[in-house]
Amino acid sequence: MKITSESANLARVRNRVRQIGETCDLNERQIFDLQVAVGEATANAIEHGSPFGPENYVRIKAHCDGIALTVTVQDQGKFKRRMSDPTIEQDNFRGRGIPLMLALMDRVTIDEGKDGTSVVLLKRVVNNNNYHKA
Repeated sequence: MKITSESANLARVRNRVRQIGETCDLNERQIFDLQVAVGEATANAIEHGSPFGPENYVRIKAHCDGIALTVTVQDQGKFKRRMSDPTIEQDNFRGRGIPLMLALMDRVTIDEGKDGTSVVLLKRVVNNNNYHKA
């Protein structure tokens, strides 16, 4: 999936991620976790990885092998290594996207390249019989 770097595209990305999660046989909790994590990665790519705003684009690629679903969010910007310090109380809710992705996914990697930054999110497929729908 390729989108222009506009926050109006986030709902479309989350809907597509739901379809991918269902195809990969993730349960509802896993799909929700994936939607939040991919949404955060995409929002970061739009806000921080798009030096020319809507002239830039974000690519979202997914691969499921039955063991895990891997989603890659790639932008056209440079990664800024800043994470909020969890020991310092903050007045706003900014800077929590990466810790949220780390908490929701089984693996998160951030790769910097000359053509942009890629965030790779991995979620293991868990037998749906182990979870109960709310």
